[in-house]
Amino acid sequence: MRSTFFTIITLILVLTPTRAQDFVVLYDNTVNRSIANEFHIYQVDENRTDEIDLNNFTSLFEISTKRRLQQSVDNIDFTTQTYWFVFEAFNAYNVGKEFIIEIARPITNTVELYEVRNNKAKLVGKSGDGIDYSEKTIVSNRSLLPIYLYGKEKKTYAIKLVSDGETISLPFVFWEQDVLSKQHQTRSFLIGLFYGIFLFVIVIYSTFYFLLKDNSFLLYTVYVLFSGLLQFGLDGYIHEYIFTSGNYFTQHSILFVASGTVLFVLLYTKNYLKISQNFNKINVVINVLIVLVVIAGILSLIPGPTYVMAYPIINGLSFISILMIVLVALYARRKGLTVSLLFIIGISTLILGAIFFILGNFGVINAPKLTQNSLKLGTLIEILCLSILMAFKYRSLQQEKEQAQAELLVELKGKNELMQNMNAQLEIQVKERTKEIEQAKIEIENKNQDIISSIKYAERIQRSILPSDEKFKSLLPASFILYQPRDIVSGDFYWIEQLRTNTNRNLIVYATADCTGHGVPGAFVSILGYTFLKLSKSEESVNTPGEALDFINRGFNETFIQQYDGTRIKDGMDVALCAIDYEEKKLFFSGAKNPVYIVRGNEIIVLKGDSTPIGFPVEEMENTFVTHTIDLMPNDTIYTFSDGFADQFGGPKGKKFMYKQFKEVLIRVSNLPIDDQREELLSIFNNWIKYVDENGSKFEYDQIDDVLIIGVKIE
Repeated sequence: MRSTFFTIITLILVLTPTRAQDFVVLYDNTVNRSIANEFHIYQVDENRTDEIDLNNFTSLFEISTKRRLQQSVDNIDFTTQTYWFVFEAFNAYNVGKEFIIEIARPITNTVELYEVRNNKAKLVGKSGDGIDYSEKTIVSNRSLLPIYLYGKEKKTYAIKLVSDGETISLPFVFWEQDVLSKQHQTRSFLIGLFYGIFLFVIVIYSTFYFLLKDNSFLLYTVYVLFSGLLQFGLDGYIHEYIFTSGNYFTQHSILFVASGTVLFVLLYTKNYLKISQNFNKINVVINVLIVLVVIAGILSLIPGPTYVMAYPIINGLSFISILMIVLVALYARRKGLTVSLLFIIGISTLILGAIFFILGNFGVINAPKLTQNSLKLGTLIEILCLSILMAFKYRSLQQEKEQAQAELLVELKGKNELMQNMNAQLEIQVKERTKEIEQAKIEIENKNQDIISSIKYAERIQRSILPSDEKFKSLLPASFILYQPRDIVSGDFYWIEQLRTNTNRNLIVYATADCTGHGVPGAFVSILGYTFLKLSKSEESVNTPGEALDFINRGFNETFIQQYDGTRIKDGMDVALCAIDYEEKKLFFSGAKNPVYIVRGNEIIVLKGDSTPIGFPVEEMENTFVTHTIDLMPNDTIYTFSDGFADQFGGPKGKKFMYKQFKEVLIRVSNLPIDDQREELLSIFNNWIKYVDENGSKFEYDQIDDVLIIGVKIE
């Protein structure tokens, strides 16, 4: 072993040249790994490449700039220059060996190997995606060049690299054939697995699109297709399998596919986050990015300087677009929209990979091993995360579809039963004409049942838009709702949301509303009122309850003006709108006719609402709705209500309950636990309309209006 070591040292000392080229001893410690940092590179300006005389090879050293590479796998920024490596290779083994040189990325245009003898350079091998694939000396998607050296033989070689504007990555590996073969097998397995995942995702989610006709699946599938094609091109497979000639299409396809990848990830994000519906300003920014990406994609198809310029432009737009997606997703989540963590994790992983890849392309990070594989790894993790996300969406859509089908089946079954009843009735009419009056009664009852069924279904719709008890309790834990419609559907409704104003104040906002009428007419108006309340929370001009009521009033006015004759429908809404700031212990209140009562100890603080209802003509109003502010104290109980309780007839004399008695009841029940207050109020109301006096006499009255009371305890 020691003799071998000294032999090698001696050979190195004896054979090390004094000329300009580098010298490499091919032995155990230099083969099968990248050693680019042991070489110099010669840069030739593109305007002087014709001055190189291959029959007088020293002319290269006279017109080129020489510098030493710094990394074992080095990187050169976007370039159209010509680069040369000149080196002497010495086979330190005792037997002849063929070595395979791997240098440059698969998408480098020209990679040519020259053997230099007597100052003359002879072309002995070539690779790159700028030539016909079949003309490569070693037919492979990688840039591989063969050299053969006898045992203890030394030869001089030169390698020429030419790029069309892309970055040049410089691994410099002298592979032994058996090691390269094993490495190729492992790499082929991983590459097959990588692209297999992409193919699987494309097949599955294109199928989902055709089944559901949901555009989000189509946009996602096309994005995955372009993303896979981008990696396919960067790995040299587009040159190997699609555009094999190395001509225009081979060179321009990579940039075009890259722009398509950015375009469709932006379109998919717009669809998934519903940016057009939720964020107008952000939507404008995204649309501008989309236009710029389309323009860059078009530029990539134009040969010459325009094509060269497209390389850094598309890389820069890719970085900006992916960063923008992450920021928008986080912003949307902060605003309360449902944004899956899988989406954020997937896009964040992609941006990390893209950052390393793009900064490597720009030469900011000089670690090609990391930068060239970071995009592939980031893309893979992102595709897996988004695929799981889309699978959840598919399951959700399927469940909604199954539920709709079940409801339709029930409806069809009901209609079928109705038809059977009608047929039976017709048979009875034919056979027993004497029973026409009875038959008419049966028909009226059936129609009434249909009407009641429709109203009950309307009740389901109305109930579905009201906040759930769970949501109300989650935002206001110490609260109760007493909701007692007179009919199946109601003109009273309530609403609650958590929001942040433009002044960065975090509020819990809720409303107690009483629309004109009750039953079906009142329900129609209540849906309109609920809609405008919901719209007001996203209106930039609305930051106080008073401004919210002004916004809602304008909406009612615009809705209830008849277009054909200009007359106005006399419908509207009384409402108490409260906003609680728990951080500063403040209540902000504005009312349209309805007040708010605050029970503090044994006293009631009354904040009156404006005398104007919602729906009052804007042009006839003297002032806008006023916002009242009051500091809250621990154990304060806030009550908002409609007029149904106080106006109800009952008791021993059949008179109204009245607000004076209502206030006394609120003071009394305010000392009870919050959940018991509802039951006590409901009991008082029921005993009022079904009154039993001391002698056992019963007095029963019909409920005349909808009843709604909301109580909130300040702890």
